[in-house]
Amino acid sequence: MPAINSPGERLFILAVGQIPPPVTGFAFITARMIATLADSAEVETINMSPGGRRGLLKHLHKGRQTIWACWRIARNTHHPRLAYVGCEGDWGLVYTAALALAARLFGHTILLHHHSFSYIDRASRLMRIILAVSRTRIRHIFLCTTMRDRFQRRYGNAREYSIVSNAAFVEARLDSDRADSSSERLRIGLLSNLTREKGLHTFINLVRGLSQSGLNVQALLAGPIAGEDDKAHVAAAEAELGGALRYIGPVYGEAKDRFYNEIDVFIFPTNYVNEAQPTVLFEALAAGNRVIAYDRGCISTQIVRGGGLAIDPTADFCGVTIEYLRKARLETSFARNAIIQEFQLEKESALTIARNLLPLSRTEF
Repeated sequence: MPAINSPGERLFILAVGQIPPPVTGFAFITARMIATLADSAEVETINMSPGGRRGLLKHLHKGRQTIWACWRIARNTHHPRLAYVGCEGDWGLVYTAALALAARLFGHTILLHHHSFSYIDRASRLMRIILAVSRTRIRHIFLCTTMRDRFQRRYGNAREYSIVSNAAFVEARLDSDRADSSSERLRIGLLSNLTREKGLHTFINLVRGLSQSGLNVQALLAGPIAGEDDKAHVAAAEAELGGALRYIGPVYGEAKDRFYNEIDVFIFPTNYVNEAQPTVLFEALAAGNRVIAYDRGCISTQIVRGGGLAIDPTADFCGVTIEYLRKARLETSFARNAIIQEFQLEKESALTIARNLLPLSRTEF
């Protein structure tokens, strides 16, 4: 929708956030949100992504980009003065706090897009600072009602907010010719940056448990593995489990689509502290897969319609999952198209909200 004050005029937004590369859920969603804002406004983007930098080099780069963003905020003469900020988690809030202070000093309204539960699960002094310096000129973008409710219980009422599910930015894959799964093998998979905290070791233990329980399982493992110990663990597990486990490496584009097409159930036993609303879960639902995951962040609201299971983080993930899968295989096949259609409804609703974040009039800010 055109965000205009008079014919030919467009809002200007300074957008600050991580965009790919590398491709992470945070960076992917930030890039798609910026592209959506650009449909109705002029957008200048400042990329906070560290790229391949690590350690001190990473923070030097992010610090330099933050200083540049603060300078652009100070020099922005457009009206209204708007800044879209992808809110970081943990110590990344230092950079977000600096941007919030600059926005306050120079009269900007911030569209603060939340992507982390780290400062919601535990109180953050940095988040309190951000809210204190910009409370009257901040518009929150939450990912789900759970995020909104828990944020408000932790920090008080958010005066202005919208709820935009990440489903808005994930491609729907409705395929009316695709049959529901009737394979005798239980096909499961995990796609992520493969680390212990993202569930790699738990997934392998699950495959081992399923095999030992007598279920005919085919498990696909996809994504990059950075740690040498994790690489060795996967190699040893493949040798131990034979054809029950296959690691196919990083997947993108058509290879990623094939991964989702070759499984029935997406497994995501994440313990990642910043986990909010994982893009991979919506990708799995968009392909018609059931999802079984630890209940962190918005995950329970992601999978409630599409079928699947959100497991209490204190529970025995493997034990609960094996029992669930045993019953699910006895009761019904995995009805892909019903899951895809439910996802598509959520996507369309979320995308409508995202496209209407900006006002019709400049006087609304």
